[in-house]
Amino acid sequence: MTTSATRAPNASQAEPDAASAAADGRWRAGLRARMLAVIVLALIPILTLSALYTQSRFETARDNQRELLAARAQLTAQSQRQLILGAGSMMSALAQQAPVRLGGALCARSLAQALADQPAYSNLVRVNARGVVACSAEPLSDAVRFDEARWFAEARDSGRFIVGALEIDPITNQAVIRAVSPVFEPEGSFTGALATGIRLSALEDLGREQAGEARAAIVDREGRVLTESRDMGLARVDADLMAEAAETGSARFTGAGPDGAPRQFVLVPLVTTELYALLAESAPEFVDFALVDVTGTILLPLLMLVLAGTVIWVATDVMILRWLRYLQRVTAAYGKGRYSVRPHRARRAPGELRELAAGFDSMASSIADRDEALTRSLAYQEMLLKEVHHRVKNNLQIITSLINLQMRAIDDPKAAKVLADAQSRINALALVHRSLYEAGDFAKINLKTFFEELCTLTHAAVGGEERTLELVTEIEPVHLGAERCIPLALFVTEAMTNAYKHAFDGRETGRLTVSVQLDGARNLTARISDNGVGATAAPEPGRKGVGGALFNAFARQLGGTAEAASQPEGGHRVAITFPLLDDEGAAER
Repeated sequence: MTTSATRAPNASQAEPDAASAAADGRWRAGLRARMLAVIVLALIPILTLSALYTQSRFETARDNQRELLAARAQLTAQSQRQLILGAGSMMSALAQQAPVRLGGALCARSLAQALADQPAYSNLVRVNARGVVACSAEPLSDAVRFDEARWFAEARDSGRFIVGALEIDPITNQAVIRAVSPVFEPEGSFTGALATGIRLSALEDLGREQAGEARAAIVDREGRVLTESRDMGLARVDADLMAEAAETGSARFTGAGPDGAPRQFVLVPLVTTELYALLAESAPEFVDFALVDVTGTILLPLLMLVLAGTVIWVATDVMILRWLRYLQRVTAAYGKGRYSVRPHRARRAPGELRELAAGFDSMASSIADRDEALTRSLAYQEMLLKEVHHRVKNNLQIITSLINLQMRAIDDPKAAKVLADAQSRINALALVHRSLYEAGDFAKINLKTFFEELCTLTHAAVGGEERTLELVTEIEPVHLGAERCIPLALFVTEAMTNAYKHAFDGRETGRLTVSVQLDGARNLTARISDNGVGATAAPEPGRKGVGGALFNAFARQLGGTAEAASQPEGGHRVAITFPLLDDEGAAER
C-alpha cells in the first residue's frame, strides 16, 4: 500500500521578481504621441516668431500711443495757451483806450463791455501804479489792493505779460489763474496794470475737449496738480520732470493710477513756466494687447497645432499603426509556433512596412525549417538515448541472471548472501534505468513523478505489498538533471532495500516514509525513515557495511553529505543533502 503527500513550493521560487516586473512595466510613449511631440517642437519656432511679432507690434502700438498722447498734450496746451494769450491780447487792446489807461469814470464800463462776451474770464480790473484797483468790471464794495501780489511786482519790473499762480479773486471769490498786462505812458512810465482771472473751469473744459479719452490737468510751477478732468492718480510732479518739460518742450514719464494700473503721462509747459498742461492715459499691457489680437497671436497657432495634430494622428494610424498592429498579430502567431501564417495583407502597406513584412515572412520560413530539422534531430537523439537505457537495463538483467546461475552452484551461505546483495543492487540499478527511459524528458527530471513511480516499483520488487508494509511518499516537484538523478535514485533504492531487509524483522506491519524536500537555501534533502526495530535492535552488516559506503559515495558524487541515525520515536532514518545547480529548482505542479 502506498500513500503520496505533496508539499508547497518555496515562496521565493513561486513569486516573480517584483523589481523586474516593475522595470518591464515602465511607460513608453507611443508613435502618435512622439509624432505629436515632433509637431509641437516644429511649431515652437513659429510660436516664438509669433510671440516676437506680437511683442514688436505691442512696442509699436505703445510708441504710437505715446506719440498720440504727446500730440494731444500739445493740442490741449495750445488751446489753453490761446485762451491765456487771448487774455493778454484783450488787455493790450484795452490799455490803448484812454478811459482805461487813465482809470476814469468810464473805465469800469469799458472793462465790463470787454468782459461781456468772454465767459472764460472771471473779472477785469485796472490797477494803478500804487497797486490799488482803480476800476473793475465787477462792482467794488471796498477798496482792493494788489501792491503786495507777486504778479504785480513782476509785471512792473519785467514790463511784459505775466501769468500768475492759482489764487482766489478777492472780488469774485473764484479760483482763477491770474493774467496781468502792464500799462505804460507813451513816454514809458509805469502807470499800473490790467489784470484778469482765467476761470479754472474754463481751462478744465478745454482740457477735456482736446484730451479725448485721456485725463487732463493743470500743474503749477511747484508741481502741484491744480485741476483734474478725471481722477489723475497723481498729486505732484517731480521738479526734474518739470525742468525737462521747460527745457525740451515736453516730458514723458510713467506712473500708476489710483487702481494701481500703469499709466503714461505727458507734461507740456503753457505760456510761461508758471503753468503746465498734464495728460495721462492708461499704459497698454502686453497680455491685454495679445488678448485683443488673439486671432493672430493665439488662435492661429493653436489652430495650426490642432490641425497638424489631427492630420498626424489620422495619418499615423492609417499609414503606420494599423499595419504595425497587423504585423504584431502575425508575430504573435509566430510566437505560438504557427509559422504557416503569412502577412499577405501587408502587400498594400507602404514600402518600408512591406519590406518589414517580407522580413518576417522569411524569418518565419527559416524558423519553421530549422524547427523541423531540430525536431527530427531531437526525436532521433531521444530514440538513441532510450535505446541506450533499454540496453543497459537488459544488460543488467543479463548480469542478474548470470549471478543467479552462479548462486545455484555455491554451497557457502555467506558467499551466496554476498552474491544476493550484489544481485539486489544490480536490480535496483536496472530499475533506475527503466524509470529514466520511460520518463520521456532526459534533460530535466521531475522528481515527484520519477520518485513516486520508482518507490512504487521498488516497494513491489522487494515484497512490501506481500508483507503488508505501508509506503508513504512526500515528494516536492523539483527539476533535477538526469545525470544527477542516477546517484540520488540509487541512494533511495539502496536505503529502501536495506530498510525492507532489516527494519521489519519479526513484524507483520510497518511504515516506510520517503520524502524529498527543498529548503530556502536551495538545498535538496532526500530522507528515508522507518518505524521498525532500529539500528541497535537489528545490527546487520548491511546497515553499516557496503550500504553505508555507498551512501557516502552517492553523497560525494552529488556534492553533499549523508547521515544515518535512530529516531526518538523508534526506527531508523538515512538522509542525503546536497545543493542544487543554477539550472535546477522547483517545478510547476
